[in-house]
Amino acid sequence: MQAKDIMSTDVFSVDQDRGFNQVELIADLKHVRHVPVVDEDEGVIGMVSVRDLLAHLSNAAASQFVPIKEVMSRNVVTLSPETSVADVAKCMIDKSIGAIPIVENEKLVGIISERDFVKLAAK
Repeated sequence: MQAKDIMSTDVFSVDQDRGFNQVELIADLKHVRHVPVVDEDEGVIGMVSVRDLLAHLSNAAASQFVPIKEVMSRNVVTLSPETSVADVAKCMIDKSIGAIPIVENEKLVGIISERDFVKLAAK
């Protein structure tokens, strides 16, 4: 089984200049915990997790009106749709991450999160 078989393809992503408060609100409304940050060509340049949002808000001087590029993680692990599900799981465990953007031809095509593995186990 490959990443393309379990990835979510309806991915909520944002550009790096989107406001922190907008990302926080939309992520909450869409019930997502990981938001890829993409450039104008849909290439992944960052990732924002609920943990990143909370860490930013824990700073008393933090503004909710900063661009998301000031909050996002920049060293993002990405994998291809052909990566085996076992390798995706191993990567997530080894890197202690909750989601991995799936990229094809340098463009975001999906995301695999812990939730996708729960869905797979429930089948």
